[in-house]
Amino acid sequence: SIKAPDYRRRWRERFGYAPLAHHVPLAHGQQRLWLHTASVGETIAAKPLVDALLHTYPQHQIVVTTMTPTGSAQVQALFAQAIQAQRLLHSYIPYDLPGCIERFLQWSQPTMALFMETELWPNIIHCCQQKKIATLLINGRLSARSLKGYQRIQGLAQPMFSQLTAVAAQTPADAERIAQLRDGPISITGNLKAEIRLSDALQQQAAALKQQWSLGGGRKILIAASTHHGEDEVILQAYQQLRQSIPQLLLIVVPRHPERFKSVYQLCQNSGLSTVLKSQQPPGEDSHIMVADTMGELLLLFGASDLAIMGGTLVDRGGHNFLEPAAWSLPIVSGSSDYNFATIARDLSRAGALTQIDSAQLGSSTQVDLAKALAKACEALLSDSAQHQQQGRAAKAYIDQHRGALERLLTLIDQQADKP
Repeated sequence: SIKAPDYRRRWRERFGYAPLAHHVPLAHGQQRLWLHTASVGETIAAKPLVDALLHTYPQHQIVVTTMTPTGSAQVQALFAQAIQAQRLLHSYIPYDLPGCIERFLQWSQPTMALFMETELWPNIIHCCQQKKIATLLINGRLSARSLKGYQRIQGLAQPMFSQLTAVAAQTPADAERIAQLRDGPISITGNLKAEIRLSDALQQQAAALKQQWSLGGGRKILIAASTHHGEDEVILQAYQQLRQSIPQLLLIVVPRHPERFKSVYQLCQNSGLSTVLKSQQPPGEDSHIMVADTMGELLLLFGASDLAIMGGTLVDRGGHNFLEPAAWSLPIVSGSSDYNFATIARDLSRAGALTQIDSAQLGSSTQVDLAKALAKACEALLSDSAQHQQQGRAAKAYIDQHRGALERLLTLIDQQADKP
């Protein structure tokens, strides 16, 4: 909360008390479904599912919880209409303490609880089981690293995973790892993040921004998405090298966490490059870098770009959602840390849609070499239109081939809803 003051607000919700706006009793015959998404990425990924649930269960209310303030803001932005109509209620998830959970369940009264990806809490699962609330892990993923962590607390993790009513894993590899912690069936439904739909309005907005920022097509736009501490310096070095061969190149840097907006902006300024903040002004003809200091616009920014560098891969953070740039037919460049999206990264690489460089050992002595490798990979794609188009088409083809998770999840949810 020192870095992000919003964590100090709405404390009552953290202890399970309902927001004042939610002191509304259920209508006769009405039920509630509870969906928990940790933060921004999971919330955006869950949007097609929430929209489908609102349509499929017209008499139900959907309770959506998040852990982070940025996730909360995303819920309120994405589902403003449903919130206004009281079809959707929003709160922070309570702390994993029996009293907090009891208060939350008392006011929310869900008949089913859906947890996205790896957002599981043992007391919450146990309390739901005691109250006969169906619990589903959806879009489940478990990296090899996370599995080792859970295995260190096997006595706590095994009952938690086994108490889940149903588990829907993203991939066979995720299912195999979850099976080491769970006594019970596991479905494989695919990745909900592949259900990205680019609305006409979004495409038009992205095209307008690209036209403006590229100066009518006169310069290329490189986006470094969801960057972490330790990556920005490497990206800036690579950008400086790229400008030697592609002087008309705009770099968009999107820090992963809002508390880093100011420091990344200052870093770019200190490098001697003309830098603007997106919230303050658009990049002009003399601008070198734009730091995107807004939340929830990453998908739009991908649509306004020509090439994506995926953050969280140049340092040991496991990467972020490769499928968002793929949906825009963008070629992708990344480092080698991809354990959060290992299967997707491997498949995209094999399909010729992703260029990976070795970033396994990132220290002060290797930053220069890493920046050179990054610049070389980006230059090849920005300078060779045939290679750029081929890799972009491969990215889009991959995401088109892997749709279907939403339909399979809705079937699984419907099966559990029909059970007494």
